[in-house]
Amino acid sequence: MKYFIFLLFFLSPTTWAACYPNQCQGVGKDILVSVYPSSTGNIYLEAPAGKEKLNCKLAEGYYMTLKNTHPIFEVMYSTILTAVSTQKKLTVRIVENSEGCEVMYVRMFT
Repeated sequence: MKYFIFLLFFLSPTTWAACYPNQCQGVGKDILVSVYPSSTGNIYLEAPAGKEKLNCKLAEGYYMTLKNTHPIFEVMYSTILTAVSTQKKLTVRIVENSEGCEVMYVRMFT
């Protein structure tokens, strides 16, 4: 029984987060270490370890950037906050080779 519980914990999605060349994905606060609204109106998203795998230049060496000029900026920001607060699985897709790792879209799984 102890091994079953250990295995269940080990495979639990709440402890999983990873970045790939075009996206980061994981569950809630495991996928985003911080969400930083800046005075410029952009939102900076800090991914966990592994963000160096992203095929873009991170803003300040740490952040993906959700630009306030994105057509559905408010919806994406709301989706991010909801996923983090409810511990839902989230994918943050970036524009490859972009300056500041511009966020293309986000996807929350229920």
